[in-house]
Amino acid sequence: MALPPPWFIHPQLTAQILQKVADWLLEEYYSTLDDLSRDTDSGYGRGCTAFDRQKNRILKEWGSSKWRWLCVSNPNNDMVFSISGIPCRFSNDDPMNPKKRAVTECNEYQSAFQEFSAPSDASRFCFVIDRGLSGAEDPHVEFLGFDKFGTVACRWVSDTTRVLYLESEQEAPVEQVRKPTVAPRKPDLDRTPELTSESSDLEP
Repeated sequence: MALPPPWFIHPQLTAQILQKVADWLLEEYYSTLDDLSRDTDSGYGRGCTAFDRQKNRILKEWGSSKWRWLCVSNPNNDMVFSISGIPCRFSNDDPMNPKKRAVTECNEYQSAFQEFSAPSDASRFCFVIDRGLSGAEDPHVEFLGFDKFGTVACRWVSDTTRVLYLESEQEAPVEQVRKPTVAPRKPDLDRTPELTSESSDLEP
């Protein structure tokens, strides 16, 4: 049975906002793969770096004050951030068979929201970055909402298209060059111009 999208339960969780967060998480994941591509890099190192960059990216976006719906309530490694007051977490995991605590357990910063929700409503949310390690799908993000019993009550899947963010190049400052001063040449009154054969040809 198909699960409802998150905005059916909480209208604040729009597809546009979910995709924006998914883009941040995927961008940091891809940049880690690009940067740590040497034969001395390991999956463990890439995983730790990707997680740290993803966490810091959310902190950076929150600190920019650009997104009114974003708030961070716990900036530590067990990060919890809110979308319009709804606490969420993120994890690089398998959404079909999650094993990490960010997906499987309720954080203390999520407990109050879950406590005042109906038992069957989605009340604990997590962005799960599926890295496509099985090769069946491209890396993507699944936003899962769990009820109080730990059952998935809603689900959203991100776009898998890789988005490239290019820093705008600053143009080199234009240097102001002063216009040269050109003065009329003073005639040489003491010198009588000689008429050459070439100059005579140009005479009318």
